[in-house]
Amino acid sequence: MTVATESAATPEVADDDFRVPAWLQLGALSGRSARTALREGDVVLAFFQPLVFFVCFYVPLRRSLEVPGVDYAQYLLPIIAVFAMFFASMFAGDRAAREVVGGMSTRLRSMPVPAWIPVTARTSANLMRVVTALIGALVVGTIFGFRFHSAGAAVIFVLVVLAFGTGLVVATDALGTVTRNSEISGTVLFGPQLLLVMTSTGFVPAEGFPGWIQPFVRNQPVSQITAALRGLAEGRYVSELAVALVWIAGLLVVGAVLAVRAEGRRA
Repeated sequence: MTVATESAATPEVADDDFRVPAWLQLGALSGRSARTALREGDVVLAFFQPLVFFVCFYVPLRRSLEVPGVDYAQYLLPIIAVFAMFFASMFAGDRAAREVVGGMSTRLRSMPVPAWIPVTARTSANLMRVVTALIGALVVGTIFGFRFHSAGAAVIFVLVVLAFGTGLVVATDALGTVTRNSEISGTVLFGPQLLLVMTSTGFVPAEGFPGWIQPFVRNQPVSQITAALRGLAEGRYVSELAVALVWIAGLLVVGAVLAVRAEGRRA
């Protein structure tokens, strides 16, 4: 009886001995996601995309849409930083969809891996793209004359952009996991993102739009975030900053919940 009892207990002990800690699981999956991002050139694209968009908008618009008393590079850089975050988020949806289609999500589901670990691992790689995209935006902005006027406000500027980018990549990760199709997730995202960017105060003040749409232009989230960033770049803490932080906090919370739920229901 004693021998039988000890034999029956042996597999349970073995399972406990070989259970991989969560931090090791997270490290392994994060490293895998980061290597994929580097190997496929996502980081390089994330860096150069803001440079291309800045030049494409700055060169033709700096004369016709320049704000009186404000250098257009100073005015333009915040929306380019926001646009770069949107662009980086499209990678997140694409990579999440590939994980499902390629079978990686199914394999992880068969293992004792909590749903939050794959999401966090992909987010770590997505943050590489987000940080690189912001660096690219700041580099090209600096070349064309963009400057920070306060070190403290500059730090908050960077944190706001990174928080916004994090919220976006987490939310789009959930979308990619649910749709299981990188093309669909990219198509679904592109339209609303482009609409929000082009109908914002990022390129031209609200007064440059028809009167009937000006209230929307002033109050939509991209306009609020770019106005907050513009104020921070000048060393000012404008009222739009509080509104922008509320939008970003909501995006982070909703995105995190959706991403973990989508990962937990993956097939």
